[in-house]
Amino acid sequence: MTPDQPVGEVPEGARSAALPWHARIDVPLTLLIVLVCGALIAGLWLTTLQRILSEREQAVAAAMKSNSNLAIAFEQQVFRTLKSAEQVAAFVREQYRREGSSIDLGQWVMQHVIRESMFNIVSVVDASGAIVSSSLPTGHVNYADRAFFQAQQRAESDELYVSAPVLGRVTGRWQIPMSMRITRPDGGFGGVVVVSVDPVNFTDFYRQADLGGQGLLELAGTDGIVRGRKTGGQASFGGDAQGLAWFQRQAFDSEGGFVDGGEGVDGVARILSYRAVAGYPLMVAVGTAYDDEMAPVLQRRAVYLVMTACASVALLVFAAVLILVLRRQRAVADALRTSEALFRATFHQAAMGIAHIAPDGRILGANDKFCRMLGYSGDELRKRTVFELSDMDRREEARQFLAHRLSAHAAVFSPEMEKTYRRKDGTVLWVCEALGVVRDIQGRPEFLVAVTQDVTARKDLEARLSHDALHDALTGLPNRVMFHDRLSQVLESARRYGRRAAVLYIDLDGFKAVNDSRGHAAGDALLQQVARRLEDCVRAEDTVSRFGGDEFGIVLATVNREQDCETVALKVIQALSMPFQLQGDAVSISASAGAALYPLHGTDAETLVAHADRAMYAAKHLGKNRFSWEPSPRGNAQRF
Repeated sequence: MTPDQPVGEVPEGARSAALPWHARIDVPLTLLIVLVCGALIAGLWLTTLQRILSEREQAVAAAMKSNSNLAIAFEQQVFRTLKSAEQVAAFVREQYRREGSSIDLGQWVMQHVIRESMFNIVSVVDASGAIVSSSLPTGHVNYADRAFFQAQQRAESDELYVSAPVLGRVTGRWQIPMSMRITRPDGGFGGVVVVSVDPVNFTDFYRQADLGGQGLLELAGTDGIVRGRKTGGQASFGGDAQGLAWFQRQAFDSEGGFVDGGEGVDGVARILSYRAVAGYPLMVAVGTAYDDEMAPVLQRRAVYLVMTACASVALLVFAAVLILVLRRQRAVADALRTSEALFRATFHQAAMGIAHIAPDGRILGANDKFCRMLGYSGDELRKRTVFELSDMDRREEARQFLAHRLSAHAAVFSPEMEKTYRRKDGTVLWVCEALGVVRDIQGRPEFLVAVTQDVTARKDLEARLSHDALHDALTGLPNRVMFHDRLSQVLESARRYGRRAAVLYIDLDGFKAVNDSRGHAAGDALLQQVARRLEDCVRAEDTVSRFGGDEFGIVLATVNREQDCETVALKVIQALSMPFQLQGDAVSISASAGAALYPLHGTDAETLVAHADRAMYAAKHLGKNRFSWEPSPRGNAQRF
């Protein structure tokens, strides 16, 4: 409830707003939070898995590209080796054609005519398979049964033939023979020039390339025989390549790359690239271990998974806390609605008026009791201030009371006061009002709560009791107590300003006879008429009092001369000598009066009243219906 909102009322627009938003949706909020949390976690894991998959694919593609470049470099190295072998064989063949069997290849090696150190042996073989000349001592060796010899014997073109690895009959070591056909001038077969290379020479590229601890480098022929292979630190050759995946793929595509499971070699999965050697029935393959290439990706994957798991746990914890908080808020909101309903139910049924008041005095709202007490509607009250509702002579007091309650030192100030309001019909409403201050979180006054109790009946009773205690019940004149109080005030003023004052003591003559003959009712009526005539004889600042029975007293607030007091006394005696109408009959009485003058006859109330009393009795003794100054007859009594 805001300060400017009518107390106990909830605006139409705010009634739905007073409910928590989660209470106005169809889907239960808890289920919605669970679904949203589940969707976020699923999205988080999906994103993470996609990131891992993407990085893995990128790593495979990068490794495949790198291996493809290495395969190109390896192919170029093999190509250069084959071209060198082809050039050496062509040169030897040409010299053999010129020199015939006198050619001495051993001498050529010593003279560095043949400088290629990679060739272990260079030989010229005649049409029968016998060695004509060799770079190494050979003895009686025949190559007629060798594949490189038979292939050239059948060949119809002049091409270098790369044989499968064989155990050399001259060197006693495994070699890869490469041969070129020698054709006679008549076109017949004249033998071969064979150049042999150690298979390891083809796989030396492994040392130059960074293939890791489990890399693969291979040179194989299209005949399915491995010319050289190196996996990790192990070199091999002569194996069957036909069951290898890259060999099978090469039949359809001269180059490519893929992830191989390693089943055909050593069981190590590798990212492998292959390509055909241009111009030769050979192919090269380069591979790196899949685990080596994926190691950084796997490390990042572990980090991603841990982070995603932590984020998922955090989301679950957040969702759990949010559900708990919202449940508590729902409970608080339910309690608040119950409390507000109870407040509204009790607010308007409260036995006391309650109002909310702004710090500037504006009425922000009020309950039904407060409205009924003042006779205004709630809308009419909200257009007014508490000061406008107060009596004119009490408005400043109301402002000060409000200011005291708003001040920081209001704790020592009484929170209640009795004050008057002016009802809509103009009548006075006495209330006992308590003000409580409602402050905001900064401690500043926001509004005040006024709890008002109607005490008009008590105030009226107090006024009646006070009046009865100080006035005569029959005549309404001040009684002896109030007479002495007024006299004391007059004497105090007279002493302060150096003025004179006087007291008249009056006793009715003949009242007892009238009361006895006509009854007490007639006597009471006579006393009431006497009271009115006495009030007509004095000024507004003077006081007429009935002491009891048929005795009256008058306080003259200011007297300039003794004659002024005598004038008033004689006026009284004359007024009371006039006939009174009682029950349709004229009845006559008289009065005796005594006087006392301040400060001549005394300076205190008791002395002056006693003097006037004795002077009155002196007037009676002198014959009644007269005025006297002195207690004893000295000839100063005046008869009317």
